[in-house]
Amino acid sequence: MTFKTSLLAGTMLGAAFIAAPAMAQSAGSASQAQLDALAQQIQALQGQLTSLKDSVAKDKVANEKKLADLPKVTADGGRMRVQTADKKFDVALRARIHMDYGTWVHKDNFTTDATDGFQLRRAFLGVAGTVYNDWGFEFTGNFANDRGGASQIQAANITYNGIKNSQVILGVFQPKFTLDDSTSSNDIAFLERAPIGNIVVGIGGSDSRTGVGISTKGDNYFLAGYVTGNQTGTTGTIDDMVNLLGRAAYQFYSSNEGGAGIGVSGVYQVTPQAAARTSATQITTSTSFGDRPGLRIGGNRTSLTSTGTINQIEGQWAYGADLGANFKNFWVAGEYYVFGADTEERLPGTTTRNSFQDPEFDGYYVSAGYILTGERRSYKPGEWAGVKPAWPVGQNGFGAWELAARYSTVNLIDRAGGVAGSGTGEEKNWTIGVNWYVNNAIRFMLNYVNTTVERPTGPDQGLDAVALRMQFQF
Repeated sequence: MTFKTSLLAGTMLGAAFIAAPAMAQSAGSASQAQLDALAQQIQALQGQLTSLKDSVAKDKVANEKKLADLPKVTADGGRMRVQTADKKFDVALRARIHMDYGTWVHKDNFTTDATDGFQLRRAFLGVAGTVYNDWGFEFTGNFANDRGGASQIQAANITYNGIKNSQVILGVFQPKFTLDDSTSSNDIAFLERAPIGNIVVGIGGSDSRTGVGISTKGDNYFLAGYVTGNQTGTTGTIDDMVNLLGRAAYQFYSSNEGGAGIGVSGVYQVTPQAAARTSATQITTSTSFGDRPGLRIGGNRTSLTSTGTINQIEGQWAYGADLGANFKNFWVAGEYYVFGADTEERLPGTTTRNSFQDPEFDGYYVSAGYILTGERRSYKPGEWAGVKPAWPVGQNGFGAWELAARYSTVNLIDRAGGVAGSGTGEEKNWTIGVNWYVNNAIRFMLNYVNTTVERPTGPDQGLDAVALRMQFQF
């Protein structure tokens, strides 16, 4: 190798050593720029992702709020119900069907035809609910009047519930009056309430009654007072009746084992219903007391005992007491009432003495039952709660089964008061019942009723009947 060649090679090698760091620094600068750009892109994507998550979260909250603001529609127990999210408005459909069939199996000195057959006892359809939190309403029609051939307004009322534990009601309703009548017909233990109770509530209570009332209740008490008029469907009157009703009940025993309480009820008729006007200043008024023997079946709904028409009354009245108790799945109840009519001493516009002079009557019933499957008929202050099967049919169960018995009597004889005709008497009823609660909506009932009447004149009479009810409610 020549010196010149060696010098050239060394120069080139030195230049390479000198240029290598610069080239490495240039390559490193390019890679860092790419990394920085990539980091910026990742940061931008993270920001977009965070923004997207925030947007999705806001949309979710907005959608949940929209869903929460939608009305809530339920069908618990088969009852359709619509409720707004703020619970200011709440409305539910209601229905009740009681279809009976009965036959008279024995007659004793009873020559009148006691008709057998079907009876559409109740066919209610209506709505009830709440408006603006504190106000309630109900409108229900009864399409079973006269075996389904006519209809009647069962309830048409508004209520104010803004006072704690209290209610003011105005319109057409059923006052809470007597123990039996304060209990829903869906929950009573027999096809019909006892005759004494039906007579008493007929003075100024019962369903389809016009009026106004106020009630209050607590854990162990119930108080109510009402001013009532005629029932809906009343025709042919000049002036409506005016009645004052009151009820109080106190539950003196309550535990996990059961409950017991007493109650009192009273009604006074301030103004009787006017039947006709005999002159510009005289009107005729009248009443009668009586009830069917524990059943309403067939076309004429056979009745055994009645006072007949009591003329020229100034008013009617009734008062009495009740007792109810349950211990686990055993229950017992009873009510006693005195009732009558105040009459005018003379017939209108004459000196003739009225043949009726303040007649007075009384009656009572005692009943008991046992639920074979262990459920309870619980006593609440002034009323009974219904039986709810723990194991409904179709849900691994046989429903609830109940045995019940009742003895009732009412004496419609008052010789001193002028009531002792052949149609009057002391009526006594024995009722044996079996109830099958299929579920909370359906119940089947079987009653055997033995009725005897002791007449003030003529032979005593008796009737025995068997009746079955199919019941549906929601």
